[in-house]
Amino acid sequence: MRRRSAVMALVGLSVLPRFLMAQPQRVARIGVLSTFSPSNPIGAPYWNAFYAELKTRGWEEGRNLVVEGRYIEGHTEKYSILAGELISAGVEVIVTDQSQGVDALRQATRTIPIVMSSVPDPVKAGYVASLAHPGGNITGVSNQAVDLADKVLELTLSIKPDLKKRGILWSPHNAGSALGFKAGQVAARAHGIEQVSLPVDAPADLGPALAKAQRERVEWLSVHPTTAIASGVPQILAWATQHRVMTDSIASGFTRRGLLMSYGADFKELWRISATFVDRILRGAKPADLPVEQPTKFELIINLKTAEALGITIPRSLLQQADEVIQ
Repeated sequence: MRRRSAVMALVGLSVLPRFLMAQPQRVARIGVLSTFSPSNPIGAPYWNAFYAELKTRGWEEGRNLVVEGRYIEGHTEKYSILAGELISAGVEVIVTDQSQGVDALRQATRTIPIVMSSVPDPVKAGYVASLAHPGGNITGVSNQAVDLADKVLELTLSIKPDLKKRGILWSPHNAGSALGFKAGQVAARAHGIEQVSLPVDAPADLGPALAKAQRERVEWLSVHPTTAIASGVPQILAWATQHRVMTDSIASGFTRRGLLMSYGADFKELWRISATFVDRILRGAKPADLPVEQPTKFELIINLKTAEALGITIPRSLLQQADEVIQ
């Protein structure tokens, strides 16, 4: 019986994932350059997914993992400074969630691996040679936001078929946001909709951008989830409610905080996937050899509370398509 038990135990071990069979025997040091800290309500769900996946793969902060975290929290001017701090901290790999983070980091290093957690189009932005063969020290996950412009406008028109003027809160100095703005402009022109540019490169730009939106009498406001804009979500919501303007974003977290609608990749899943890149790099993989991954799941979320506050009715057909309806 003892021999049989031993054999069965070996069989059980043989089907365990490889990363559980070979637990790390060293302390790794990783860097993080992110829009929000894990304690921020917007960032917390994504960080929870990231660290949960690392723990599953054998990496746990306080045991065999040291995390050097640097968080922007709306201060876009700090990107270069914080990127430099991470390089000086001697980290083995750095994770970042914004195009501006990638820009700052690749200016600071061409050797330390950089993992993108949600960059719109890393090829067009010039971060990688191709999705299949990144070719440098950058890899990670794309959120495919640039490819969603037509779909987002289609959903917008299902709520407001007579839409004539849409404002875009975007950040020109953010490569991903700039690409998204251009894609949105093409989609808007195809539908005969005027797109109003509302640039926000720093939190101080948000007030003037919203004032312009009011002067231009935009009927709908699309909100890019950039570092400069994200910290101003409460201000955006207050303005949109006061002026009865409908809103959308690719970021589900914004809709859970009060925007009318969001359609985009599951950002928690993107952060979870980015943790798998960190694990592979810590175990010896080269970023140049790790293909950039793309999301397989997209979420449509509708906030009915906001719809009621705006006095609009969401078509039943759209509610039936939604992955989540906030009541």
